[in-house]
Amino acid sequence: MHFFQPPPKFWRTLIFLLGLYFITSPTQASESPSSIAVFDWTIAEALLSLDPPPVLMGNVQDFHTWTGNDYVDADIINIGTRSFPNMELLSSIDPQYILLAPRQTRMAATLANIAPSHIIHSFPFVNNSGDELWENFDAFILEIGELSGRRASAEQLITNTKSNLASLKDELDPPPPLLVVQLMTEQYVRVYGENSMFQGVLDRLGLQNAWTRDTDIWGRSLVSVRELFNDNLEDARLVIIESPLPVGIEHNIEMSDMWRYLPSVQRGDYVVLPSTFWIGGVHPSALRFAEALVEALETSAEP
Repeated sequence: MHFFQPPPKFWRTLIFLLGLYFITSPTQASESPSSIAVFDWTIAEALLSLDPPPVLMGNVQDFHTWTGNDYVDADIINIGTRSFPNMELLSSIDPQYILLAPRQTRMAATLANIAPSHIIHSFPFVNNSGDELWENFDAFILEIGELSGRRASAEQLITNTKSNLASLKDELDPPPPLLVVQLMTEQYVRVYGENSMFQGVLDRLGLQNAWTRDTDIWGRSLVSVRELFNDNLEDARLVIIESPLPVGIEHNIEMSDMWRYLPSVQRGDYVVLPSTFWIGGVHPSALRFAEALVEALETSAEP
């Protein structure tokens, strides 16, 4: 008895098709990765807010400081620093893949022998987005959610943030235009305007930003304190974000040579907010900033 023997080409084709199925199967694609490595805090916070699998990242203690310790109980593995990770440790853990910001594209080649890299194309802080900034935040969260198998969590985060910001807006009696600053030294200050996370929040709270000058991709202008003595800023109310260094500088401005003469300081209507939100953050940091700002404005308005 003779049995039909398919030609070799048949078996090669069958193996190819089976392999293709297991690569592209919806079941496989929807599974969460075993672990993810990140080298950017904007990506890290977005990812951690979605209750992901273990996250490998650097500068963990500083990250916790800038994110209000919201993620101290998350499954985070410290791999050194963002710029110089412990490559041996990273390789031994063997993450399923690595998420990179567009400015980190060159790292992909260095990391190729450890895991495949994905560039987050919707990363929001790459150019001045203007009115599209918050839409970019949403797209960014959704892309992170898709890659981490947490699409539903990403959609829920967007919905919850929108709802919470709307509730905070209803609580506010709009103050005069605000000037959101962060002291670098007693002579120089960062002022946040267009394209900043802070601007995105002010827009959603119905508040006006007094700073209208050009900013960098993170929405900052580095200026001398003297430039705040401007007739257009006379009525602006200072919102001061605590600085990492020098520690406590913002709490002594009433005795500082120049700062004490600023109209907002002389009126005593400035507020100081803790550094519990990443300046390059999206929904999680934005909501923490909004909550801290509304609370400070309400407290300062009390008799």
